[in-house]
Amino acid sequence: MMPLTRVMVGAAALLTMISGMPVGAEAQARSPGVDKDGEAAFIESLRREDPAGAERYVALRDARAKAIAELERAQQRYTGAGAELRAVALPQLRQAQRTYAESTLSLLDFLDARDRRLMETYQEQINRLNKLVEERARSRGELQRLLQGN
Repeated sequence: MMPLTRVMVGAAALLTMISGMPVGAEAQARSPGVDKDGEAAFIESLRREDPAGAERYVALRDARAKAIAELERAQQRYTGAGAELRAVALPQLRQAQRTYAESTLSLLDFLDARDRRLMETYQEQINRLNKLVEERARSRGELQRLLQGN
């Protein structure tokens, strides 16, 4: 039961962190409040389970934050440029958008892989619990037959 509890704490922290995770760069700019406590708990849970995974997550998160900052700067340069200079700023904006998309996809891939591992663990625990329930049902049936036979 203890491993399941640890997994559940990690999943809860992950859900807390993801629920506060913005979808786009604009949302990130408006919402600096990704739940810091939730994310810290998520990272700590990752460190206990998989120190290398925690470091990878932090690196992916930081790369995404850097890409968001660069995208915001490129958007500001593009919108601040006059019509004649937008053609010069557009390639930088597009590159920043690609970098943002790539970094976000990498982070999502990491989270998806972790969630798949969690689902496998949960499924193993569910299967174990189902077997226990079935065993108790058989025992219950045998005991009821014993009572009826007396």
